[in-house]
Amino acid sequence: MNMRWKTWLSRLREPRWRHGRLNALLMAAFLTMCVLLNVAFKALEDEYGWKKDLSFNSYATTGEQTAEVLNQLSHEVELYLLYQNGSMDSQVLNLLDRYAVLSDYVTVLPTDIVRNPGVLSRFQGELGNAIQADTVIVNCPDTGRYKVLTYADFITQGYNVEHGTFEIEGLAYEKKLTEAIVYTAQSRVPTIGFLQGHAELDEGALTVFLSYLKSNHYDTRFVNLLSGDTLDEVDMLVFAAPQKDLSDAELEWISDFARRGGSLLAMRDYTDPLDSMPNYLALLRSYGIIPMEGVVVAGAQDTGSYYEEQLNLLPYMTNLDMTLPLLNAGMDVLMLPAATAFETPGEATESLSAATVLKTGPNAYVRSLKDGVVSIEKQPDDVSGEISVAVFAHRMFSDGSISRAFAVGNSAMFVNEYIYQRTFNEEFMLMLLGEMLPDKAVSLDIMASAALRPALTVGSKTIGLALTAALPLLVIIAGLCVLLPRRNR
Repeated sequence: MNMRWKTWLSRLREPRWRHGRLNALLMAAFLTMCVLLNVAFKALEDEYGWKKDLSFNSYATTGEQTAEVLNQLSHEVELYLLYQNGSMDSQVLNLLDRYAVLSDYVTVLPTDIVRNPGVLSRFQGELGNAIQADTVIVNCPDTGRYKVLTYADFITQGYNVEHGTFEIEGLAYEKKLTEAIVYTAQSRVPTIGFLQGHAELDEGALTVFLSYLKSNHYDTRFVNLLSGDTLDEVDMLVFAAPQKDLSDAELEWISDFARRGGSLLAMRDYTDPLDSMPNYLALLRSYGIIPMEGVVVAGAQDTGSYYEEQLNLLPYMTNLDMTLPLLNAGMDVLMLPAATAFETPGEATESLSAATVLKTGPNAYVRSLKDGVVSIEKQPDDVSGEISVAVFAHRMFSDGSISRAFAVGNSAMFVNEYIYQRTFNEEFMLMLLGEMLPDKAVSLDIMASAALRPALTVGSKTIGLALTAALPLLVIIAGLCVLLPRRNR
């Protein structure tokens, strides 16, 4: 045996092996090892999502909320990434692959819309004319729901005060994708009902609000209890500025709805009647919400509490769970034009607590207009001080169920597109819906990534000046190190 090894070793010492075949074998072995390592690492990347997101804003990275959502999936979800002519957004594909890695219920399907146009007709009702490359379709076959996300859905805009224009501010790929997965995979989508039959705002007047709710994954329906509709599948009931009172039967049905944990949202305007609506007032009072007659006027000296005119309130948010994230982020600008007021909520009890959410400045007053004075100038009998213009309440029933109610003294913040565009109205309503429907909210608190790399700014000049001076000094020192020895020769 030893002789055989010695024979092989002696052959390897021959020049033809040392300089030819051995090198070839070593090179082949090295290349084979490199290929195997690449294959192994590729498999690990696909299996465990090891691929690093090197974008400056990490917009293709997922966080803890996404991991938690995907861990709770119980239905298959398909993520179609549409592309054409072989051109595909690789960063978006990497992000979708991360979703597939995090859950076995998620399947990524890159789809060439030229070769497979059938996918367009399948989702045509939602896509309409917005078909374009890099569109993502989130589909759940089990529930039959799907969500189409175009590039416009993934960007967030901010208002540039200096230029008076809206500009692209952030990229919300993770937020929109994760929320779409939650929406499509839920067994039942949260439903918001709008009470009808009392001269409330109709579907045409509520178009902006309805569109907002749909874009944030809520279903809506109009409910007329006197015509036989029920509240069985409704999670929150909206009173959109009713002008006529509830019947006794309606009051009982809505009270039963509240006892089952249903939530109530009441919009009021200063022109809404109060004296002729005892049942409606009784319902609000049962939550500690007491409307006041008249229109709220900001104090002229409270310049930060109104916009241009004293009737255009810019209310202050109080420190509550739903408002703290907005206050901390500086997203606390809202507008309530010609708002009405509510009495300041009383002390909380074991079964009921109510608190002011939005309030005026310290010098506001309520102009009742019942005294016959047609003016918004303050009158001696007008209530003044910090005025509540929005109230949030919790009511607990004997069986432990909790009903929530929110009342605001203005319907424009829900239906006026200008207010949506110029204030943080949408952000406020997301927080509100999360409080009203805590177990059913689809919107997630996932921050958008910056869309553009921040511009360079001038900081301390000391380091820059030092580096500028150091370069020529180093050249001089290097030259002296070379020339001085030669001088002494």
